Amino acid sequence: MRHLRTAVPGLLAVSALALTTLTAQAAPQRDTGVRLFSPSKNVVMTIHNSGEEQWTEFNPAIYLGSRKSRLEFDVRRTSASEPITATLRIGNRSQKVPGKLLAGWTGLRDAFTLTWRTPAGAVTSSTKVTWCPNDGQPSRLRPNAATETAFTSGCSSHPFTRSQRWGIDRGWARQVLGWGIEPPAAMAGDRAILDVTMRWGLAKVLGLTDAQRKLRFRITVKHVVDEEEGPGPEPVPHASGRSGPRSASANARQGAPSAPGADARRLSPGVLPDLISLPAFGISTHNEGGRDLLDFAATVYNGGPAPLVAEGFRRGSAPEMDAYQFFYRGERQVASRRVGTMEYDVRPSHSHWHFRDFAVYDLTNRKHKRLRTSGKEAFCLAPTDAIDLLGRGAVVDPGNGDLSTACGDPTSVWVREVLASGWGDTYSQQRAGQSIDITGLPNGSYWIRVTANPLNRLKETTKKNNVSYRRVVLGGTAGERTVKVPKYGRINSETYFGGPGGMRLG
Repeated sequence: MRHLRTAVPGLLAVSALALTTLTAQAAPQRDTGVRLFSPSKNVVMTIHNSGEEQWTEFNPAIYLGSRKSRLEFDVRRTSASEPITATLRIGNRSQKVPGKLLAGWTGLRDAFTLTWRTPAGAVTSSTKVTWCPNDGQPSRLRPNAATETAFTSGCSSHPFTRSQRWGIDRGWARQVLGWGIEPPAAMAGDRAILDVTMRWGLAKVLGLTDAQRKLRFRITVKHVVDEEEGPGPEPVPHASGRSGPRSASANARQGAPSAPGADARRLSPGVLPDLISLPAFGISTHNEGGRDLLDFAATVYNGGPAPLVAEGFRRGSAPEMDAYQFFYRGERQVASRRVGTMEYDVRPSHSHWHFRDFAVYDLTNRKHKRLRTSGKEAFCLAPTDAIDLLGRGAVVDPGNGDLSTACGDPTSVWVREVLASGWGDTYSQQRAGQSIDITGLPNGSYWIRVTANPLNRLKETTKKNNVSYRRVVLGGTAGERTVKVPKYGRINSETYFGGPGGMRLG
């Protein structure tokens, strides 16, 4: 009996281990309601004008849908010295996203593998692609889903982004890789197979099984020759050289406010913006007209709970407008105050109304004594970059991002310029008159200083974060100056993937 008593626990342990292993293998993943799907697995690829003028028309219509709960990636960097981290939330379930899945602010690294095969199944090419969960056309999946998506379009390309929200609303789907699939260089024959496979680590956090992370498309290739057409009208880009989020049209009205409303000095912090200057980036040098110039991009963003709203009111045909700052609690205006003037900039690369005294750019020594100042002194306020979408009061669609409507034209009698909470306004310094003149400065270390609200005209929650510094090291010789830019914490902005986002010359 002793032998049996000593042997039985061992047998029971082995049996229990085997049972546990079988149970673990058989246990399905929790169904999160997330699905990778396509309305059709048989797709036509049209190759136009085979040869040097070739272009391809191809969209296999791959969707990622979330039927049960909102799918959301909260992505943030707590400081420049810390890495970017992400938390995935699906309903009331949350988990940290492995860092190896993140491709910085641009999305999820190697999220999909695209494998092209011959009709017989032989592999002709295989590539991995990064995916931004906010890219692609959003679509409602059922009539009782929310009527608007809660996520902005695209992922950030700004090196000093602080937080982003990526995802898919409950009852919605996003088209995946709609513009990111290129066929192999040489498509042989009129048939092919495309396998789309989600990275296993990503599928696991989304709750997809191995079978659910794969789609196979059977491709029919069609070759066509386009008829030649006469030249059509060339698109006319706005003089600013940049486009932004959708804008709300500016309805003209005349005259300054007859009553400024409540005393702006007594407003609660909840109705105030907070202007925060970010370090300069996109830094280079060039020589123009015999002068050595330092070029850079600079962003001031609104980290407060309320928007910055500045309106200009013209008096007759005066070349300036009286500028007012307005304050809102929800949709209700609660106060306003005079904050200076707006001027119309007639230069071809501007051609809109500028608000004065929004920011100042200068170059300092190590003791932060001003040495040179940028010629940039007036701004058309517009939300060009999503900087902190997890902050209090941050909005998804800021509107008023189109300079052609937000900043008016020579005949305007009123303009309304808005910098929404969570959004930044980025300007680049790439022309004489705006770049900082470094002619004659000796080689060595300097600091680019960005100061928001320099004359304290605008009312905000705090002025403690209005100034930022970025060290630069000047070198070279007269006419051929160079610049080196050390990292800012962990951020090497000068080699940032995708480059500076939203930069404009206006």
